[in-house]
Amino acid sequence: MEQKASLASRLIYDTFRVNQVRRSLFWSSLLLALMASLFMANMNIVPSTVAQPVHDIAVTSVTTPTTSTIASEPVNITVVVENQGTTAENFTVAVYHATTLVENKTLTDLVAGSNITLFFIWNTADVKTEVDATSEKEKSYTIEARASIVPGETDTQDNTLTSLTTVMVKTHYIAIIPQRTVNFTITSGITYTVAIRTDYSGSDVWSWQFSLTYNKILLEGIEVRNGDLITNTTANGDSARFIAGAFNNSIGKLSLTVAYFSYLSPPPPTTSGPGTLAYVTFRVKRLGESNITLGETDTKLLGYNLAEGGDYSIIDDIFPSLNHMVGGYFRNTAALIVHDIAVVSITPSSTSKTVGDTIDITVVVENNGTVDEGFDVVAYYDYDDRFQGQNVIATETVSSLAADANTTLTFTWNTTNVKADEHKLTAVVPNLPGELNTANNKLDSETVTINPKESRPLPITEILVVLVVVVAIIAAIVIIRRRRKKPLPEET
Repeated sequence: MEQKASLASRLIYDTFRVNQVRRSLFWSSLLLALMASLFMANMNIVPSTVAQPVHDIAVTSVTTPTTSTIASEPVNITVVVENQGTTAENFTVAVYHATTLVENKTLTDLVAGSNITLFFIWNTADVKTEVDATSEKEKSYTIEARASIVPGETDTQDNTLTSLTTVMVKTHYIAIIPQRTVNFTITSGITYTVAIRTDYSGSDVWSWQFSLTYNKILLEGIEVRNGDLITNTTANGDSARFIAGAFNNSIGKLSLTVAYFSYLSPPPPTTSGPGTLAYVTFRVKRLGESNITLGETDTKLLGYNLAEGGDYSIIDDIFPSLNHMVGGYFRNTAALIVHDIAVVSITPSSTSKTVGDTIDITVVVENNGTVDEGFDVVAYYDYDDRFQGQNVIATETVSSLAADANTTLTFTWNTTNVKADEHKLTAVVPNLPGELNTANNKLDSETVTINPKESRPLPITEILVVLVVVVAIIAAIVIIRRRRKKPLPEET
């Protein structure tokens, strides 16, 4: 009986445990379902966050190829703008000189994260010369690019950018036209012509003159012709005279070229500008670049005013403090030109000599640039930057040294008038136009000692010989004199 009661109790207990587990599972499932339901409800209640687009246009660069030009010559302006936002944008870009609009352009759908380069042309014909009272120079104009603000843009400080350099616009000039030529098709053997023009519009011009220089390595002058400013017309008859200068292609110079109206008594015939003084034609010899520079002192436009006492320099009288001679520039290479001449070694033939001896100095120079160069090499002893005309040993001219080539030069140093002391030798290449790396244009040698001349004592043998000779001479003189004084025998 006890065993049956125990089994019955066990069965009741197991049934209770099963029901208890079932109830736990039920409530656990119910709780999980409730929590899941609440979670899903919260997902529907809390709004989702969506990334907002960023609008940001920036002007990143404003550049011009020149800092000085002449009125009526166009100035190219390059502007780079960038979409720094996250969505494509439509906007306009406007360029100003000072506060005057030059030009504007409209851009459509500039992709986020991209940039674009824009080119503007400034016609400077509308610019009037303004002279700054402090500097006594023409006003220089800032160039500014402005990108319009797009909807929703908050960072607007970078929508405007001013160029780092300014542009001076000169009027009343004598200038090389075109002022700047970059043309890769004008290669060896092709001719290139420039005009020398003035914008002066007065009616009292009676004469002009100019000279110019150019790169003898790149250009060869072949012809100079009269322009249209001073010519024979019905008004002035056949009084016009034109005298063409001569080309010296070994140094790269056209000598003084002149035109004028001849006259027997004042006033002379005159003419009106603007106009062309002359045309100068070159033959291109190779690839490279050249400045074409008007002579500063002998380039003139002359007017005649009888009431003011006769002829006068028109350009100088308008703005006497300004130089209105505007040069030109020519380049026929795609890559930018690098000028870099280096002195790579200087070696004396001896480091110890006596005053009066000669020393050979070997100098090696190298063209580290990208074009052929012509230049001078000057050898000095005890070189001083402050007194470059002193202690010059000699100067050698290299007429043409190809890019990446070197040449060896020999100088002879005569030490006759050199102080007995230790001396440093130096080879110097004067800085080339446009050369940026000038630290290697000069190099010192090792120290050279110039010794004083020795005052050598005479050897004993030489002294004895001299004494014997002197005694013999004296003895001979004495004997001769005695013979002359001996009385003659008396006659019997």
